[in-house]
Amino acid sequence: MKKHTSIWQHLFKTPHQLAWVDVAGVDTRYLEAGPADAPVVILLHGTAGSLENFGANYAAYAGHFRVIGLDMLGCGWTDKPDYDYLIEDYVEHVRGFMDAMGIARAAVVGVSLGAWVGAALALAHPARVDKLVLVAPAGIIVDPEEERRFAEGVRKSRSSAAAEPGWETVSAALKALLLDPEALSDELVGVRLEIYRDPRMKAAMPRLLAFSLGGQALSEEAWRSLTLPVQVIAAVDAPNMFLSNAHAIARTVPNAQLVEIKGCDHWAQYEQPERFNQESIAFLQEA
Repeated sequence: MKKHTSIWQHLFKTPHQLAWVDVAGVDTRYLEAGPADAPVVILLHGTAGSLENFGANYAAYAGHFRVIGLDMLGCGWTDKPDYDYLIEDYVEHVRGFMDAMGIARAAVVGVSLGAWVGAALALAHPARVDKLVLVAPAGIIVDPEEERRFAEGVRKSRSSAAAEPGWETVSAALKALLLDPEALSDELVGVRLEIYRDPRMKAAMPRLLAFSLGGQALSEEAWRSLTLPVQVIAAVDAPNMFLSNAHAIARTVPNAQLVEIKGCDHWAQYEQPERFNQESIAFLQEA
């Protein structure tokens, strides 16, 4: 039996709302839960993902925070404007989302591209970000050749899934993110399939992936200048580029805490939600 069978199974006992808000002309989808007066935590998904990637986390976070997951610029059911999206564009969309939602400051939890965007947001707008949790972090280059190969593979898999969206292509792209491919729920595949079947997505996918063509990574100096508290999640059973990235960031960022989690690959928040929720919530609650 699969470990994660339904997004709704995680949410059905938790009051929440799914809505859209205008962010400088970009209709942006988000899911919000938790007390309106609690500290805010914003969840940022990975490349060409959606807010459903945090289905196993909203309820636990809502017990302590006003937690908000959004579909980033061009992703999920958020609008897909006609230009290439670079890291600064993703950052400004998140900042604009915070403005539209009346959020002055928040902690940010980001996975992969979301971690990169969260770090870049904290650098560009330090007064807006309290803490960072970085999962399978991107945005730092440890091995340029491995980075190039991985980016090329992502462009190929996501472009294929959007060009001819079918169960097999979408499922393959998502299973590559898990240590145990059988843990992937059919519901999550179905949601991503519907997103990729959106007629706008075929044209939007190259824009979503433009950041991966190079020249966008944060410098070592930039990472070192991040002085806010940072938790870095390292998937120790997946010895890949992202594990190297996690260790490099933990060594470089002055106020970084490294947490090693077993039994997962790219999506620690999905494959090991109990451990992930416990560790990240404890970090976010620290004074």
